[in-house]
Amino acid sequence: MKRYISLFLTVIICFLLQTAVFQNFKLANVVPNFMVIVIASSGFMYGRKFGMYTGILSGVLMDFMYGDIIGVHILIYVLVGYMNGKGNKLYFKDDLSIPMLSLAVSDLIYNVLYYAFSFLLRGRLNIFSYLRNLILPEIIYTVVMGLIIYKLMHRIEDKMYPPVEVPLTDNGADKY
Repeated sequence: MKRYISLFLTVIICFLLQTAVFQNFKLANVVPNFMVIVIASSGFMYGRKFGMYTGILSGVLMDFMYGDIIGVHILIYVLVGYMNGKGNKLYFKDDLSIPMLSLAVSDLIYNVLYYAFSFLLRGRLNIFSYLRNLILPEIIYTVVMGLIIYKLMHRIEDKMYPPVEVPLTDNGADKY
């Protein structure tokens, strides 16, 4: 239950960071996608169930606040959470290369699907301009900020669930 509450609070904080705070810190006219960071990290760290839960919560927030059509962000975020949850078996706490690569792929998938649902279906076919001007700078900015958020999520996890030391036993081998 503590994990669900901490993920809920993390999603709310990252939603506020993405929509309010980092609007003032745009680089190359893009903002890092904190929602994808949290969804990918929670799916990668905790599995498909938590990734999809985080995706639903993040999608509901984004669709109700900024979406023209309810359900687009929910669908994309649940898909991203599920895919990262499938990579949970590759999860090692100290290795950052696989989670950051997964985050970059997740942000690329999010942006391509968002382009397809929002622009391609309306007849705007200039995907290369969208890729060059928005997707690639956002991926770079998201991965850099994702490194910080990912480490912060690990610290929260370690504080909530400290590692348990297992005492060594000799299995009775020294009794005889």
